Amino acid sequence: MSSKIISPFNRVEGDLDVEVKFERNKVVDAKIISRLFRGIEIILKGKNPLDALVITPRVCGICGASHLYASASALDMIYNAEVPINAIRLRNVLSMAETCQNDLRHTYFMFLIDVLNNKYRDYANFEEVIRRWAPIQGSSYKECFRWSKKYTEVYAIFGGQWPHGSAIVPGGITADPLPNEIQRAISILLDIKRNYLEKVILGGPIDQFLDTVKSYNDLLQWAEDYKEGDLAKILEFGLEANWHKLGYGSGIMLSYGHLPIEEYVGIPRKKYFKPGIYFAKEKEYKEFDQRNVLEFVNSSYYIYSKGDQAGLHPFEGETNPNLDEKNKNKYSLTKCFRYKLDGKLIAPEAGALAMLTVSGNPLILDLIDKIGPSVLSRVIARLVRVLIYNELMLQELNSFEFGKPTYKKPSEVKEGMGYGLVEAPRGALGHWVVVKNEKILNYQIVTPTQINMSPEDPLGNKSHMALALIGTEVSDVNNPIEVHHIVRSHDACMVCNVHMLKLI
Repeated sequence: MSSKIISPFNRVEGDLDVEVKFERNKVVDAKIISRLFRGIEIILKGKNPLDALVITPRVCGICGASHLYASASALDMIYNAEVPINAIRLRNVLSMAETCQNDLRHTYFMFLIDVLNNKYRDYANFEEVIRRWAPIQGSSYKECFRWSKKYTEVYAIFGGQWPHGSAIVPGGITADPLPNEIQRAISILLDIKRNYLEKVILGGPIDQFLDTVKSYNDLLQWAEDYKEGDLAKILEFGLEANWHKLGYGSGIMLSYGHLPIEEYVGIPRKKYFKPGIYFAKEKEYKEFDQRNVLEFVNSSYYIYSKGDQAGLHPFEGETNPNLDEKNKNKYSLTKCFRYKLDGKLIAPEAGALAMLTVSGNPLILDLIDKIGPSVLSRVIARLVRVLIYNELMLQELNSFEFGKPTYKKPSEVKEGMGYGLVEAPRGALGHWVVVKNEKILNYQIVTPTQINMSPEDPLGNKSHMALALIGTEVSDVNNPIEVHHIVRSHDACMVCNVHMLKLI
């Protein structure tokens, strides 16, 4: 048996180490290691609850709007805030704009660069791959630079700045846009649609794609009919490279649901993308209940007052870092996320693929039925989400009602408990907040990368990511590109797990 630590694991957000053990060329064990400490939860203790709207977007430079949305949603619940429909539309646009820029940049700047690996030099279309996807020089790489930033322009119209904006507040949003601002955002999105998504990504009309491509066979037919689109090229290359046979993982998909549809008081009841858990092999859907979320620290550099074997719900969560190097069972600063279901602890997958699967997207459901929750299906799901979001943003902006409020001031309370659950670019993101005497008593953030890449729980269960790696056969243990594909297909974001550095 040989062991290899890939450190640092580059082209992910933040600092990540991956330890893999091989028997010959097969991965037999894997550990995902984060060596930095976030500490935002400690910073927030004792602060005014509204301070969280300024501090939590700094968790990440990519998905700050997601943290802001989750934080404001938790405070909506605590204040029992009435959120008007115009505010919901603009909040949704901010969230989708941020996710679109991320999904495109991750695909081209993080993931597709791996196709230039030596393993693929003998592929028939390797020259075409270089022409399109080579970093800096590739035609599609340059197009992504040009167009992905336009989503941040849309964000800035209503959010004031990106990243780290604080426009979403309990009871609504600080923006009250004029007609020309709404029209400007619509014009940008139409420009992206016609001159980028349809010409570069799809090679054909979005409306036709979303209306007719409902299955894996439909997707193959689309790739045949619109060969010049990047989606067709990714599908073709991915099948040749066997990406559809890589990275199955737990086969359990988790989504918190996303984007409220209607006005609400306290907590949204209906969303465009529903929450839930989906078991890929059994094709079975289960309702999600946030009360079943647990965090463990038996393998993490933390201690709990109830002991290392305890599993705490985030409302009772503790952030007590303890870099005990003598304890060989602990190796990461990421806590272990598990969901309790029917008396068992499950380790689900989070991300674009999980979100669209749980919400019942027919193409994605058929995709994981035919080629599994694989590297290829994750990359395709991320691009499909961009197409869906671009259309949904146009719908939200065209529905904006001038003259109606974007904010209703809530009555602040001295104490309460609330949670905000959203779908960040990398997947299910939750903020849990406890307020007492008008100050934050406890604040816990559970990130999608934590869900995907947790260390072992007290029962020895592996995370989804570790399971996705174990059993993988690599072509060369000194060039395990298959491991890189699997990890990067999840769009890992260790930044969300860090912020204070202490070398260990």
